[in-house]
Amino acid sequence: MNKYGAEHLQDHRFTLECGEIERRGPWIDVRLNLLTEPGQMLPEDLSDPSVYVICNLEGTIVQYILLDEGCDSEFMFTPAEKEQIAAFIRQHCSASIKSLS
Repeated sequence: MNKYGAEHLQDHRFTLECGEIERRGPWIDVRLNLLTEPGQMLPEDLSDPSVYVICNLEGTIVQYILLDEGCDSEFMFTPAEKEQIAAFIRQHCSASIKSLS
């Protein structure tokens, strides 16, 4: 989780919990709760991060959005963090996504 435009990207360790999954026209919105792992610090300007992922009806992720206090933020996920999120969705959310397609 780094600010857009940061020169040095830093991966953060976190765990995820399923939130809401809903269909919105040709998209499926997946909201995940983000919990920092013990000993990990959030970037200074993030206070209540969560994950908002947009998938197409086939379940392919088309966008990852890092929310803070429920709103779009000036932060982005690193490639490794995106892979962690994608793996979580494949493991824990794919059945719900398929049922909405």
